[in-house]
Amino acid sequence: MDFSTAFHQTSVWMFRLAFVGAAVGIGYIVMTKQEETQATAPASIAAPIDDGVTGCKPIGQTASGKLVYSMDCDQLPAADTAK
Repeated sequence: MDFSTAFHQTSVWMFRLAFVGAAVGIGYIVMTKQEETQATAPASIAAPIDDGVTGCKPIGQTASGKLVYSMDCDQLPAADTAK
Protein backbone atom coordinates (compact mmCIF):
# COMPACT_ATOMS: atom_id res chain seq x y z
CA MET A 1 0.00 0.00 0.00
CA ASP A 2 1.50 3.30 -1.05
CA PHE A 3 1.21 6.67 0.70
CA SER A 4 -1.63 8.04 -1.44
CA THR A 5 -3.84 5.01 -0.75
CA ALA A 6 -3.18 5.20 2.99
CA PHE A 7 -3.86 8.94 2.99
CA HIS A 8 -7.09 8.45 1.06
CA GLN A 9 -8.35 5.70 3.39
CA THR A 10 -7.47 7.76 6.46
CA SER A 11 -9.25 10.84 5.15
CA VAL A 12 -12.35 8.80 4.22
CA TRP A 13 -12.60 7.30 7.70
CA MET A 14 -11.98 10.65 9.41
CA PHE A 15 -14.78 12.17 7.30
CA ARG A 16 -17.11 9.35 8.33
CA LEU A 17 -16.18 9.81 12.00
CA ALA A 18 -16.93 13.53 11.72
CA PHE A 19 -20.45 12.74 10.50
CA VAL A 20 -21.00 10.23 13.30
CA GLY A 21 -19.73 12.75 15.87
CA ALA A 22 -22.06 15.42 14.52
CA ALA A 23 -25.02 13.03 14.64
CA VAL A 24 -24.22 12.08 18.24
CA GLY A 25 -23.86 15.74 19.22
CA ILE A 26 -27.14 16.75 17.62
CA GLY A 27 -28.88 13.79 19.23
CA TYR A 28 -27.50 14.77 22.64
CA ILE A 29 -28.71 18.35 22.26
CA VAL A 30 -32.17 17.24 21.16
CA MET A 31 -32.56 14.72 23.98
CA THR A 32 -31.34 17.06 26.74
CA LYS A 33 -33.25 20.14 25.58
CA GLN A 34 -35.50 21.49 28.32
CA GLU A 35 -38.89 22.86 27.45
CA GLU A 36 -39.45 26.53 28.27
CA THR A 37 -42.28 25.65 30.63
CA GLN A 38 -39.93 23.52 32.73
CA ALA A 39 -37.29 26.25 32.99
CA THR A 40 -39.61 28.88 34.49
CA ALA A 41 -40.61 28.98 38.12
CA PRO A 42 -44.16 28.03 39.07
CA ALA A 43 -46.62 30.91 39.37
CA SER A 44 -47.14 30.18 43.07
CA ILE A 45 -43.59 31.34 43.87
CA ALA A 46 -43.43 35.12 44.06
CA ALA A 47 -40.30 37.08 43.18
CA PRO A 48 -38.31 38.44 46.15
CA ILE A 49 -39.32 41.91 47.24
CA ASP A 50 -36.62 44.59 47.27
CA ASP A 51 -37.35 47.26 49.83
CA GLY A 52 -35.18 49.78 47.95
CA VAL A 53 -33.52 51.03 51.14
CA THR A 54 -31.30 48.30 52.52
CA GLY A 55 -31.08 46.09 49.44
CA CYS A 56 -31.85 43.04 51.56
CA LYS A 57 -34.39 40.72 50.00
CA PRO A 58 -36.27 38.13 52.02
CA ILE A 59 -35.18 34.57 51.25
CA GLY A 60 -38.13 32.82 52.81
CA GLN A 61 -41.12 32.95 55.09
CA THR A 62 -41.85 31.12 58.32
CA ALA A 63 -45.05 29.23 59.01
CA SER A 64 -46.26 32.15 61.12
CA GLY A 65 -45.77 34.58 58.22
CA LYS A 66 -42.55 36.31 59.31
CA LEU A 67 -39.99 37.01 56.57
CA VAL A 68 -36.56 35.38 56.77
CA TYR A 69 -33.48 37.32 55.63
CA SER A 70 -29.95 36.25 54.77
CA MET A 71 -27.21 36.42 57.39
CA ASP A 72 -25.36 38.82 55.05
CA CYS A 73 -27.93 41.58 55.55
CA ASP A 74 -26.35 44.30 57.67
CA GLN A 75 -29.54 46.28 58.18
CA LEU A 76 -32.97 44.74 58.04
CA PRO A 77 -35.82 46.80 56.61
CA ALA A 78 -38.07 48.48 59.12
CA ALA A 79 -41.05 46.38 60.17
CA ASP A 80 -44.35 47.52 58.70
CA THR A 81 -46.31 48.82 61.72
CA ALA A 82 -49.43 49.61 59.68
CA LYS A 83 -50.60 45.99 59.84
